[in-house]
Amino acid sequence: MSKINKGEYGYLKAYRRGKLVGFIIFVAMIEFIVITMLLMFGSTGRVGIVFAILLTLPMAKFFIAFITCVKFKPLDEESYKKISEAIHNKYGFLMYDLVISQYEGFKFYQAMCVKNGKVCALVLDKSVQTEKKAYEKWIKSCFKDSKYQYTVYIYDSIDGYIKKANSISEANENTRTIDKHVAQMIQEMCV
Repeated sequence: MSKINKGEYGYLKAYRRGKLVGFIIFVAMIEFIVITMLLMFGSTGRVGIVFAILLTLPMAKFFIAFITCVKFKPLDEESYKKISEAIHNKYGFLMYDLVISQYEGFKFYQAMCVKNGKVCALVLDKSVQTEKKAYEKWIKSCFKDSKYQYTVYIYDSIDGYIKKANSISEANENTRTIDKHVAQMIQEMCV
């Protein structure tokens, strides 16, 4: 199985699966240590239990990473095909399953297109109508320390997203390089 990178379709499912597997492995290791201590010595009051205690921190890290992303619903296969066939890679940098993380929390974007100084994002969440400015702000914060000023569009329908992404004019070579850099900055802010 090949590794799915940030921004590729299916990343969120693979990320959650990996975090859940890591959590289960750490739980199994902790249980093994505790049970072994009980069987060998009749209690857990030995130095060996320190290893189990130390394993709880990475276990918690995997569990927290899993539960923070479990509530987000990625695109289904049919929607992904519709978007990828309608937009394709000739229209800038197309990314999927983006969970942008900041101190205030997380925002999830099913798809995003960075092209010619514009960012077009798809958020299939009912709250997007009331929080549209917040979703825009989170994207802009990804490149706020850079000199690039991008216009951000948020859509809550696949058809509106495709229409806007296709209406953005083609970028020249210099702008395409900047678009790539901005897309990378956005991905760096994602889990």
